[in-house]
Amino acid sequence: MNKFIFQMKSYYVQEFLNAKETWRKSFKIAVVILLIENIQMLSVYTQKLNAFEYDQFLNHIRNFIDYFRSSYFIYIRFYTIIGNSINLRIIFVIFGFLLQSILILLLLCQIFKLKVVRMKNQGLQFLAIEQNLETIVEQNHLINMILSFFFQIHHGLLQVPLLFCGFSLVTELFNFKNYSYFELAGFIFAIITIGQQITIGLLINLHQFDHRMKNYDYLGKFQSQKLHLLYAFQLIVIFLSGIQASLLLVQLFGIIKSVIQILCDYHQQIYIDYRISRLNLRIVVFTIIYQLLLIICQYGQPALKISIVLLILLCYPPLIFLTNEILIRQDLKNTNYQSRDLEKYIRRLYIIFKQQVELKKQQRLLDPKQSLEIYTFISRHLRECKMQRERKMLKNIKLKYKCFCQDFFLGIDSFQSLESMKQFAKGLIGQTLEDEIIEKANTNLALIYIYFLVQIKKVPTQAIYEVIRFSMVEKEQPLKQQAIVHKLKQDALYKFSELVKKNDLVNQKFVFKKVYQYEESLNVLKQNLCLVVKEEKDFYGCILTQIIDIDMLLDIGFKLIKNIKILEKQFQLLFKTNPQNNECDTIFNIFHKYVHYNKFRPKLYRREGQIMMQFLQSAEKIIYDPGSCVIQITLLQPRGNVIRYTRSFQKAIGFKDEEIQNQNINRFMPQIIANDHDLYLDNFVERGRINVVRSAVRVILGKTKSQFVVPINTRLRIEASPTEFGATALITPVNLTYGYMMLNEQGQIEELTQNLFESVFEKHLGLELSQLKGLDCLFFIPELAKIWDTLFDDHFDRLDKRFDCQLILPMINKQMSRSLVRTRSNIFSRTTIQSKIAKQFESLPHENVVYQISVHLMSLITINLRLVIVEIPEFKQLMNQKITSRQLVQLRNRSSQLINISSQNEIPTQKTDLISSLNSPPGNGPLNECDLEYENLIEDIKMIEELRNQLATININSTTQNNQKDPFLLQNSENQLEGRIIEFQNDPSEKSNEFSEAESDLKDNAQEQQNVQYNNGSVGSRSSQNNTTALKRQIKDCLSDSKGLTVRTKLFLLFIYVLILSGFLINFLILYFNFEKIHENQNYENLPFQFSYYYNEFIIDQSYLDEVQFDFNQLSKIAFQYFLINIKNIDKTIALLPHINVVSNLTMESRTLNIVSQLTKVLNMNDQINYSEFYNNTDAFNIQISEIQNTDSTKNLLSLSVFVIVEQIILLILLGNYIYLCFQIIQMKQKIYKLFCTFSKEVIQEQFVQFSSLYTQLNNTRFRNHETDEEQFETTMMRQYQKTVTSNMLDKHNRVGKQISQKQTNSAQIFFFLFIFIYAFICSCYFVGSFILQQITQSNVSARYQEKTSFSITFNSLASTYAQQAILLNNTITSDMIDYYDVAVEQLGQLTTSLSLYQEDQNLQVYGILVENLCNLFLSELSYSYEDFQNLFTLQQCQSISILQKGLSSVVQDLYSHQLDFLQGITINQLNGFKESYQDSQIQIQRLYAQYGFQVIIELLTNQIKSLIDSTFLINAVMFAFACIIMSISLIATKLSIEKVKQQYQESKQLLTLFPFDRLMENAYVISFITHDLHFSV
Repeated sequence: MNKFIFQMKSYYVQEFLNAKETWRKSFKIAVVILLIENIQMLSVYTQKLNAFEYDQFLNHIRNFIDYFRSSYFIYIRFYTIIGNSINLRIIFVIFGFLLQSILILLLLCQIFKLKVVRMKNQGLQFLAIEQNLETIVEQNHLINMILSFFFQIHHGLLQVPLLFCGFSLVTELFNFKNYSYFELAGFIFAIITIGQQITIGLLINLHQFDHRMKNYDYLGKFQSQKLHLLYAFQLIVIFLSGIQASLLLVQLFGIIKSVIQILCDYHQQIYIDYRISRLNLRIVVFTIIYQLLLIICQYGQPALKISIVLLILLCYPPLIFLTNEILIRQDLKNTNYQSRDLEKYIRRLYIIFKQQVELKKQQRLLDPKQSLEIYTFISRHLRECKMQRERKMLKNIKLKYKCFCQDFFLGIDSFQSLESMKQFAKGLIGQTLEDEIIEKANTNLALIYIYFLVQIKKVPTQAIYEVIRFSMVEKEQPLKQQAIVHKLKQDALYKFSELVKKNDLVNQKFVFKKVYQYEESLNVLKQNLCLVVKEEKDFYGCILTQIIDIDMLLDIGFKLIKNIKILEKQFQLLFKTNPQNNECDTIFNIFHKYVHYNKFRPKLYRREGQIMMQFLQSAEKIIYDPGSCVIQITLLQPRGNVIRYTRSFQKAIGFKDEEIQNQNINRFMPQIIANDHDLYLDNFVERGRINVVRSAVRVILGKTKSQFVVPINTRLRIEASPTEFGATALITPVNLTYGYMMLNEQGQIEELTQNLFESVFEKHLGLELSQLKGLDCLFFIPELAKIWDTLFDDHFDRLDKRFDCQLILPMINKQMSRSLVRTRSNIFSRTTIQSKIAKQFESLPHENVVYQISVHLMSLITINLRLVIVEIPEFKQLMNQKITSRQLVQLRNRSSQLINISSQNEIPTQKTDLISSLNSPPGNGPLNECDLEYENLIEDIKMIEELRNQLATININSTTQNNQKDPFLLQNSENQLEGRIIEFQNDPSEKSNEFSEAESDLKDNAQEQQNVQYNNGSVGSRSSQNNTTALKRQIKDCLSDSKGLTVRTKLFLLFIYVLILSGFLINFLILYFNFEKIHENQNYENLPFQFSYYYNEFIIDQSYLDEVQFDFNQLSKIAFQYFLINIKNIDKTIALLPHINVVSNLTMESRTLNIVSQLTKVLNMNDQINYSEFYNNTDAFNIQISEIQNTDSTKNLLSLSVFVIVEQIILLILLGNYIYLCFQIIQMKQKIYKLFCTFSKEVIQEQFVQFSSLYTQLNNTRFRNHETDEEQFETTMMRQYQKTVTSNMLDKHNRVGKQISQKQTNSAQIFFFLFIFIYAFICSCYFVGSFILQQITQSNVSARYQEKTSFSITFNSLASTYAQQAILLNNTITSDMIDYYDVAVEQLGQLTTSLSLYQEDQNLQVYGILVENLCNLFLSELSYSYEDFQNLFTLQQCQSISILQKGLSSVVQDLYSHQLDFLQGITINQLNGFKESYQDSQIQIQRLYAQYGFQVIIELLTNQIKSLIDSTFLINAVMFAFACIIMSISLIATKLSIEKVKQQYQESKQLLTLFPFDRLMENAYVISFITHDLHFSV
């Protein structure tokens, strides 16, 4: 959640305004949106004003109003085009929901694309060249365009209809009692849409601001309380109208909102564009008048109800005139702005200026009102300009520039061009904003001013400076302001990048700051290396304890392994950045030799590798030149201060760190340039003058601490980013053997280099540097004096002149030199020295020194001066050379001029500071270039000598066979190396790469031979060498094993997965087929009962065919029809119930056909029913019913108990195998821990001492602060090692622990066992759950089935008893018939008794039918599926039978009593007088309604059984699917858990890589473990 909140904030700050402002609507589209929004609101106000009286109107006017109103409402509501139906509004609301949901998803997609990558370096510091925290935002212009389009049309087009539809739908549907699914969906979507609209609307309403001065949103608004108040009123009106509140209340709030809108538009307090405010004012005035007219027509008195058309004709023209007059007065009022309305005034002026410029372009007449406003604004500035400047001076505000307006009017009071008019407008607006911001700290104006600088004034450099300065001043900013500032930075940087492309600034392609970042990274790399060495020391220190703490050892070891990998990547990154750096290469070698000793340095990351070749061919080589340096200054305040520099810059100028850091860059420049440098920077930042950075390379002179100048090539680059704004210079020294002088326009010496001063002027004149500066250089170079005046022409900025000439100096004796030096205390010393030198030339014209020089003249232009840089590539003294007569004449003319002015004051120069020159320390020597190739050659020769010694040692100890071969190879290699050295000395540039490759190969071979010799005692044995090599390879393979699970383990997991899923499937299928059979039985098990009933019903009905109270004739036909309809289902019934098929040697189908034949004869031929056939059929039906009763199909199910037991046993076996597998890995990991106790004390102490010595060596100040020399490092390392060995450090670490201590349980083990428990529980859940589900469902179904069977038997028994009664009444009664009837009545009595014992908790619905009014069945949803039978029964007839109101149980009891009486009657032969009473049709009707009740109960119980089975199927399917999903997840978790355990085991093996492989091969326990590990696979 915290991450998501962080992503939302980051997206809001960085990208929200970009997305919002991607699409820009035109002015015409803005007007259309504004018009639609107002019409929509008017439709909300007046949606109930629709009942007008037309008595006073003519028919054609009435028709016009009807048409206008209907058309009006069709137009103004997008959702009522074809009516105002609920369904249409639901569709519109769903459309709005989907649209807003898509927009929200797009917004969330953009938020989630914002990725924040945090690197964790396990305590190591990040390199300066690494991107430690990088925010990546994937730009998607299409998504931003969609979001921007939605944001800008939302308020005008979507908000009003969606909110109104939502509120009105919720209100109307809330009062509904019965919902359709579509209406219910509409109700839910309406509530969601309202929430979406309010949320999105508030977000957009809070972000309708626009600080842009150009390309702004025409519907942008000022962020004020009035805006939020209007929005609140708008929501209230929509809410009240939607919930159908009081019409007067809606109109009241609507009028209040319109009045507030009019006032705000009049004062331009809402829209930032005054034209939109004017237009909206007119629209709202017209709509409010129309609203008032509609209210008058709705509620006014009859006397006030006049024609609307007449009201419009009378009121609107004066209203239009009045509105125009008010707006004209407002325009006149705007010519005098108040300071609090400056933003509105500036925006208005900019629009007016732009319109006037367009008119001027088109050569059209200017708008007089706008011209007056512009004239007023300009004249006020021109009139008050002087007063404003004086006020600034009184407030001690620094005056940097003269007022901009002085550059436009030079004696002419009009603009001479369109461009000058535009520039004046920009300058005037900018000056007005600056004045206001300086006097009043207005944040809003400051942001607008920055937009003005970016978009209109087009000075991105000043905009970058202002926005960064604003960010630094405003520390705690709200999120909205942060987003605005970030957008400002992006716009300013984008404009600056366009400026770079336009001016083709070559140096912007390079990243000079990489140089000092590289130096910083080198220092960080040393600190990281020191940290890793300390961890190595602590690691071995943990082993040198009495009891090894495994937890601490693992913590240090794992952290150490990660840090070594990270450090290696950092080394590779640094080497890839600059592979020719000697220090990086040396530290890299130290890292691989002492820390990462088990791995050779990759050839790719060596000097002879491919990276080095690519670097030498790349453009990056320029910025990493060893002789160059980089310095960065800030363009913020204090402007020009040095914030970063390289170490080479410090060496070049000779200053200390505290004398460079945070000092102004002009301190390291000649004073004549430094005086104007701040102004250079101000012009660049505040006026965008980029002349100084256009040149790719510029030759300038820098000043050292010794006050001499050095010539340097400079590449300038502007560093512009959201967090910094500065300039970086790549400085490359020019040839230091050249001499340089800087001369002013008078030819006087301003600066010169140290070599020229010491070799020429100090040597022969004996003057100090301060005395030499200011002397006339033209006096010493007559040829330069001849052309001096011609240099300063119109092409001086392109001065590039070369020629040869002579430098002439007078011969001054020591006495005169001492007198000249003593004159330094005189204020007129420079004039005196110049005069004495001139007199020396005059008095001794042939006593001088002559130098032959080559001169290269270059120009250097500052803001106020023009200077000449004299480059002297060579100067050579001519011995015994006398000056020519022409030169003598020139010297005399120049000396006479100097003598004539000797009485005048000292000639001022641009650099004169006697006190600073006296107090300045003596200068340092010139920079010396080092011969890197020669030093590398010396180091390589020494390395080769060591290699020879190693090879010689190997040769002495080798066997006879090797003695015959190795000397030849060694001699051959030595000869090759000697040849390489000679070639390298002759041409080092071509042979250095080949030499490095040869040395590297030989060194690798020697190291391999040494390892072979050391590993096994017999060096000469080829087999032992092979064994050692194979063993080392096995160790590497074992320790570098990072493979995942083996195929066997994966197959095992897959087998578990398939086996358990198969168990799930078996249980699912068994349970499904068990209950599917019962489900199918329910459709056909009732058929024998129904056949028996309808047969008996047919028999009974034949006795009452003439009755009119009930249609017995139709009932008999329905009974017969039932046989015809369902005879086709006999086969399916027999298939499910085969035991009821054959009764009395007749199948059910043949017997049913016989019954149909018998019934057909009765119906068609009016035959009498044969009582013998009746009794035969009744016996057959009773046998079938008895068979069904005795054979309960719900109990004969296949049990799951055996399957569950087998599945649980298999599961336990598989889990046991899985636990055994994991325990094997844990045991192997424990073996690794025990290996630490097997190392000898000498081995561990040796490593401990080595890393202790290395740690001390790396903390050496010399190593930290100076370039590392590998040979010297090795020497001091040996000394430090000896010193550490002899110290008492090993007293505390004198033995290797023979025991280990470890926590008994850890989180991984707890998680493992917890996972095993959860896994077993999940797998068992479905097995046991399916069994329990089967038992519960079977019990419930069996209970319902037994109830159904019982009711079916009672139902048939009742019909059978009355059928037998009908046979008895219509035939001669015999004793057999009485006995048969007696059994039937007795059975009916038993069933009646059991029926009365039925309890409520058995089945509530059935109990209600039994005890409550039977007629309630017709009022309930219960029914019988045979519609023809059901249609015979009516509620009215049911209510006419009083006994039916007591319930079915009472009815059956009464019917049973009637049958019992009849039985008693026929038994004692007393029916003659009462026979007609027993044939009463009312009793049969009563019985039929009871039979109908039984049919409903049987149908109900059948449906309940089906419902139980269906719900069981659903639960079983859900359980099966859920179990499969959980099992799949469990399989993945199982795989991950085993991989985690194996990964921990592999990580534990990695701890052995911290030991040298040679030491591992000496340990027999390690070799045994390696052998075991090679055969161990998981």
